[in-house]
Amino acid sequence: MFRSFRDFFSMIRTALIGMGVTLRNLFRPAITIQYPDEQLDVPLGYRGIPVLLSDDEGNLKCVSCELCAKACPVNCIEIQAHRDNQTRKKVLDVYNLDSTWCMYCGLCVEACPFDALAMSDQFELASYDLPSLVYTKEQLAEIGRRAVTPVVNIRETQNFGIKTRGGGRR
Repeated sequence: MFRSFRDFFSMIRTALIGMGVTLRNLFRPAITIQYPDEQLDVPLGYRGIPVLLSDDEGNLKCVSCELCAKACPVNCIEIQAHRDNQTRKKVLDVYNLDSTWCMYCGLCVEACPFDALAMSDQFELASYDLPSLVYTKEQLAEIGRRAVTPVVNIRETQNFGIKTRGGGRR
């Protein structure tokens, strides 16, 4: 009998606390963003589409080690490369990222030992045309070259992310 009274008063107390939170927020001004015209500034390290980074001369940092493709849990990264006969180095031919499969988990960026990948702040990726959602090496490099944050030491300083000009817009 005592336990049921205690449970009853606990239930009433919990309901009053919840109603207090509701009433407190009822009279606060609404925080509304008029989305297409205004956009929130996403934080550094936001997990948008992974992009390819370039060095100071504009050359891609990717050395075709394929660790990003192996780390991807959904296999949305396709890499094709060939070995140059003169320099004996691998040359990246194809780097495709299927954003319809990508979970934006960042495991590919964490697996890259050369800081050749970063998570961008690109989030407006909707399209009715499915083939346009497969990003090529050139498209990913172009987004990466628009970086306004430094692309060195992104592991420690920027939580694997970069900010680009244009924010979420493609």
